[in-house]
Amino acid sequence: MKVLVAYYSMSGNTEKLAKAIHDEALKHHESYLKKVDEVDTKWLNKHDVLFVGSPTHGGELSASVKKFMTGLPEKPRFKVAAFVTHSSPDKADYEKCFKAFEASAKEKRFALIGCCNCQARLAPEIQPYVKEARKASDAEWNRMMKSIDKRPNAADLRNARKFAREMLSHA
Repeated sequence: MKVLVAYYSMSGNTEKLAKAIHDEALKHHESYLKKVDEVDTKWLNKHDVLFVGSPTHGGELSASVKKFMTGLPEKPRFKVAAFVTHSSPDKADYEKCFKAFEASAKEKRFALIGCCNCQARLAPEIQPYVKEARKASDAEWNRMMKSIDKRPNAADLRNARKFAREMLSHA
């Protein structure tokens, strides 16, 4: 099977998961790892499975991944599995991303075989914006930052590899 793992990563979190998924796929399949802006969409139908990864930006997919998804061919031959990274422990803060992947699957008529998420470290440059948007007290914010500081961690990467195995078995 031919696999493509395409992702956008601002802080490196999504890239870590993409690499773990790619490494797992390489064990039994031909796999490629690319940033979404490096993917030629004409090349996509040469693959059987497409993993797409995005950080959440304000509860939404990143602009780069949104653009990538609109460029997917209609009724492609490949199946899609999606993964997102986020800083929030609240499912509602990243659930919109899953809904965006589902909407894209309906619009482009492809099989979305699964989605997974990983809570991860928040890029330092956007921490003030997120703290203000969440209206978090200093104590709440410090607890949250401490809980995600070392993520994605080894357990998160194991989960990403497990997700890859499960999705590839469904394909």
